[in-house]
Amino acid sequence: MSPREGPSRPKFGRIDPFCLMAVLPTLLVAGILGTLVNVALGLGCAAFAGLILLFDSWANRPAAAPPPRRSPRATEPARRPGPPPPRRPASAPARRPGPPPR
Repeated sequence: MSPREGPSRPKFGRIDPFCLMAVLPTLLVAGILGTLVNVALGLGCAAFAGLILLFDSWANRPAAAPPPRRSPRATEPARRPGPPPPRRPASAPARRPGPPPR
């Protein structure tokens, strides 16, 4: 079965709130550049902030739904229950030497 078959994965997910720590200052700089320096430079900076949001949403998209599981009876033969493995006796912790004598 190909990984492309079955339910598709969503293209975008939720935006991480910590992404806004990069986007909001970039938009502030874009506003300042757009009003005081050059409108095209401000629009370019705003487009860069939008690309950051787009990438973050793409990186946080949910995983695809797992394929339906087959019953264990169809995939492996039944095992007989055997005796449990032997238990090791508990050992005392290793003792460390004390401080040297004076």
